[in-house]
Amino acid sequence: MKAVVVPEFGPPEVLRCDEMPTPTPGPGEALLRIHTSGVNRLDVEMRAGVYGGEPLLDFYFGKEVRFPHILGVEPAGVIEAVGNGVENLKVGDRAMPFSHVSCGHCSHCLAGFDNACARIQVLGVQTPGKGGYAEYITWPANRLVTFTEELSFEKAAALLVNYGPVWFGLVKKARLSPGETLLVTGATGGCGIAAIQIGRLLGAKVIAVSSQEEKRTLLMELGADEVVIGKDPGWGEEVLEITKGEGANVVCELVGAATWKDSCMAASILGRIAVIGSHSGIKTELNLGELFGKNLSLLGITRSDRGGIEKVARLAELEKLRPHVWKSFALTDAHLAHRAMEAREHTGKIVLTVS
Repeated sequence: MKAVVVPEFGPPEVLRCDEMPTPTPGPGEALLRIHTSGVNRLDVEMRAGVYGGEPLLDFYFGKEVRFPHILGVEPAGVIEAVGNGVENLKVGDRAMPFSHVSCGHCSHCLAGFDNACARIQVLGVQTPGKGGYAEYITWPANRLVTFTEELSFEKAAALLVNYGPVWFGLVKKARLSPGETLLVTGATGGCGIAAIQIGRLLGAKVIAVSSQEEKRTLLMELGADEVVIGKDPGWGEEVLEITKGEGANVVCELVGAATWKDSCMAASILGRIAVIGSHSGIKTELNLGELFGKNLSLLGITRSDRGGIEKVARLAELEKLRPHVWKSFALTDAHLAHRAMEAREHTGKIVLTVS
């Protein structure tokens, strides 16, 4: 099979297409022929060897990278074979891998929070020799989510990393309610557009923050009630003006250090700040006086639990959630996809077409 690999950390041009053995499903596994695979900021940073501006090898998951490394957290395709003992899937089913495997027996897994498992292994991150930038992968059958023909392969590949964690963060942790105000930073990215759509679906007023004026109209078309251009620090004041001094009940923080101060400023009293991304930098200052003075809640979110993935898949099939795919690149042009993401040319999702 063909697979795009990272032979060493470096610029997009280090990506190369290799021939590798097609895997065979073992007991309890399924073989997925990949049709599309989502491209994510995590892919770009892992290729470059950094995460949030810090060396990747300083992080626990960075230490597990083995070259040549196959990237890709969210492929989608068709089941081509199943191993012994697989009963919940059949050849020909359309499916996407749950973005991680967990132990299944710790207290978090048993409580339904498999995304908080200490033994989590994320596809394309902690799975040496296995990732979505390839023609095939094997994956535990009970960690695959099937979907109908109502959902295209391209849109399926835009769900796992974007809509799943945002759903988990806004619905299960921040408990966003109808009539509340949701503030979304990094609104033009895949997670940002997911947050806008999920916020509207939940009946919230959505304020989107973008650094690019030319994307204002598109954000309004995608469902934002208000758009704030946050190119320079201080945009939190504009959010307070829009909300007549009240601030946002929930902040979906998708950027990190670059927007943190304004996000805290714009949060309401008793506001909840759901931190889902920090690619602009993982280290920032925290004003404790503001934290306790406004009775803020800080919520950290990584990945989604299985229930969240199942939910967004069903909603996408019904077109109640509509992933916005900016552009598809051929698998062999993965370096061009990475270059476009680094240049921030895209709005929404970038997808690789594998087969």
